[in-house]
Amino acid sequence: MRVALLNQYYWPHHAATSQLLTELGESLAARGHAVTAVTASVDGPDGAPAPAREEHGGVAIRRVRATRRGKARLIDRALDYGTFYAGAVAELLSLRPVPDVVLALTTPPLIAVAAQVAGRLRGFPTVSLVQDVYPDIAVELGVLARGGLPARAWRVVAGASLRASERVVVLSEPMRRRIAGFGVDPARMDVIANWALAELDETSPGDRMRLRYGFGDRFVVMYSGNMGAGHAFDTLLAAADRLRDRDDVVFAFVGDGVRRAEIARDVAERGLRNVVLFDYAAREDLADSLGAADLHVVTMRDGLDGLLMPSKLYGILAAARPGLFIGPATSEVAAALAEGACGVSHDNGDVAGVVATIERLAALPDRGRSLGEAGRAHLERRYARELAVDAYERVLADVAQVRLADAPEHPDSGAARRAGKVSTRHE
Repeated sequence: MRVALLNQYYWPHHAATSQLLTELGESLAARGHAVTAVTASVDGPDGAPAPAREEHGGVAIRRVRATRRGKARLIDRALDYGTFYAGAVAELLSLRPVPDVVLALTTPPLIAVAAQVAGRLRGFPTVSLVQDVYPDIAVELGVLARGGLPARAWRVVAGASLRASERVVVLSEPMRRRIAGFGVDPARMDVIANWALAELDETSPGDRMRLRYGFGDRFVVMYSGNMGAGHAFDTLLAAADRLRDRDDVVFAFVGDGVRRAEIARDVAERGLRNVVLFDYAAREDLADSLGAADLHVVTMRDGLDGLLMPSKLYGILAAARPGLFIGPATSEVAAALAEGACGVSHDNGDVAGVVATIERLAALPDRGRSLGEAGRAHLERRYARELAVDAYERVLADVAQVRLADAPEHPDSGAARRAGKVSTRHE
């Protein structure tokens, strides 16, 4: 099967969609499929521009020249998106041989339209993988006015693109319900969850990073990952404020994002000496960094349930640490922690509840370890990478009308598909 992957980010970019798509592409390539990634130009690990053409992990990478002005201003973001759209269409039209199917993500929004335009001319079908639901996220974040012309026009185009896709893959049941609101036939939707990165296949006690971070013997409450616009931090910082006099508890923010500066200002204004901020851990240090925490936090702003799925959840489960979710009770994160009996959820604004949870787990380290072990077991049972790759392989082959071998020789397909245990629902 010839598969083309379309997304603005791919290896070596550190974005979550890049890392997940890279692992998916390389897993499919290891199973004998011909995989090509069409992505935007990026700097390599040495700071020099990555080549326009190269192979990595068995995947042929084609990088489109596009502007990289950043996200500070809307005009800059629009220019970056527009140049990538145009380059992506041209690149897809140039692929030889023609792909059997294109899997298009949602970075940038509406990029599946580029695949569909090229597909009409070249005769290949498109599968849309929805990682974030636009324009609904932009409306909830106040970037677009609710009911305004831009939001309504965007929704019309997004709905048309989703309905034109042969299949639509979503990350959770709440997201499936959101996408149904665009008029997508439920019979063409599949729920396939994300997974933990390969660097987290083995857990780590985190001793090395605890030493590097200077945590000592304190109970560590960690937020690790993107500090983005869709995340809420007021409740967590208020809890840190209430616990400012506890010398045995420290709050660590590890990562970056558009709200990091806001968090730093809030910490300074409150005079919180129990809160520390660190840059992203290197990928080779990720397991150690996550293992350095005693309790991991996931946050989400109200109104965003079903519109996005924080990928940091899977890293928390892989690290065998308990999870604390602060956000809407209807979120898939809250459901996952409850289903796996591996964490606690609180509404935004429930500062007293968050403080009580932290104090309880700080006093009962065995309880925290038990919750973490349950989380790791839940990951392997419900969110295993092999199950997700099995599911994607079946969806793509179905759309491409390619018959998969009944007993594949590649090592990654494993017993899961042969036993019929696949983590997708096609309703």
